[in-house]
Amino acid sequence: MKYVLRFFLLSFFLWSNTTIAQDSTGLAGTPYKETAAADGESSPYLFKEWYMGTVRTNDDIVHDGVKLRYDLKKDEVEYMADSGLYRVSSSGIKEFTIPTGTDLYIFKNGYPAVGGQTDKSFYRVIYDGNTKLLKKYVAPIKVEKASATRTLEPDAKLYIMKNEKLNPVQLNNRNSFLKLLTDEKNKMNYVIRESQLDFAADDDLRTLLEEYDSYKAGRGGN
Repeated sequence: MKYVLRFFLLSFFLWSNTTIAQDSTGLAGTPYKETAAADGESSPYLFKEWYMGTVRTNDDIVHDGVKLRYDLKKDEVEYMADSGLYRVSSSGIKEFTIPTGTDLYIFKNGYPAVGGQTDKSFYRVIYDGNTKLLKKYVAPIKVEKASATRTLEPDAKLYIMKNEKLNPVQLNNRNSFLKLLTDEKNKMNYVIRESQLDFAADDDLRTLLEEYDSYKAGRGGN
């Protein structure tokens, strides 16, 4: 009986060490088994490809060189370590990055709840100044066949965070964001004219917010 007990204890010890060793990232995620998508069901991932990125956990430790994907539907980070798949929920992560080779995607949470989303929901950070421009993806990014560098982002939602509040905005509706910047209306109209901003893409709105923050800072925030 003593030998049998020793055998089971040794087996458990070896199994535990093997399990821990499989996740060399230090993220201590939950083992995950991927299931095939049902017919007609879209992929839950922002990108179907895996990328080597970074993950910052809630204890402010940065884990670099992590092979990861972002599950939009569950709002979770899935990563690969050695031979296993693992998941870390949004409650255990404060930031992660996905460098695709053509762009850098930085995601953070901790923002005010809005529109069915919580303070644990991840947003892509487009601009991270005193005001912030955030994007919430709800569908996978598609790469146009005609250009490997141009992407389509169906149904992505833009938000400007100002005064600790998330405000939904639309590029094709200038009033949706200009009404948030009315305290510097004349300056913003000048920037739009001089920089020829047509707001066909996120970059134009980011430029406008950069100018807004810079002008406010130059005036002492008044």
